[in-house]
Amino acid sequence: MDFEKFKDKIHESWHEKLRPFIESEACDKIYAFLKAESKRGKVIVPQSQDVWRCFKETPLTDVKVVIVGMCPYHTMTRKGDIVADGLLMGCSNTKYLQPTLEQFYGGIERELYGGLALDRNKDPDVLHLAKQGVLMFNAALTTELNKAGAHQELWEPFVKYLFENVFQFSGIPFIFLGKDAGKTAKHLTGFDWQFPVSHPASASYKNTEWDTEGVFGKVNTLIKQNNGFEIEWLQKLDL
Repeated sequence: MDFEKFKDKIHESWHEKLRPFIESEACDKIYAFLKAESKRGKVIVPQSQDVWRCFKETPLTDVKVVIVGMCPYHTMTRKGDIVADGLLMGCSNTKYLQPTLEQFYGGIERELYGGLALDRNKDPDVLHLAKQGVLMFNAALTTELNKAGAHQELWEPFVKYLFENVFQFSGIPFIFLGKDAGKTAKHLTGFDWQFPVSHPASASYKNTEWDTEGVFGKVNTLIKQNNGFEIEWLQKLDL
């Protein structure tokens, strides 16, 4: 792929690190597949301008924690709006909380605020996390409409490259949501702070409350030690 045509899709702080992959044969194969699927009439989500959004909203130099999920939302609303917006669990396109994000926020609310936090905002747009240095990363940047996980293997070369060649510095906590996301940890070396937890979506399927296992408190402790501040996982409302 021509990097000069691609570079505006990501923040400039990622350019040097991601350029070798973008210009590689492995990346060409990914895009050749996506192009062929589109020609066959397959709908790819999220929209093309949002595929790399997590690398646009969170500069590499600002990354404080990485949350790894596996797949973008694979659904579309009755009005024809694609739910996935390019950020892990983000649903800003519909402005309506998906069950997964609702479980995510609910778990945070119980862990950090002792239950119902009426002074906190549960925003369908997770941009407030991305702007604090939380890389909201789906290991598969795309999927086929109505087919969850359809592109997991497709994006594995990119995940391998990212974890082995970009995140070469320790000191960043990684939160892995679910077993499939947890499998990508095999590409990380020298990272002591890896937190595998169940996926919030699984709690929705089981009609139970998502157990965070205390991960957000643990991560905030590490971030404060390293950076002198904590992530505000739920936005405070202006009352």
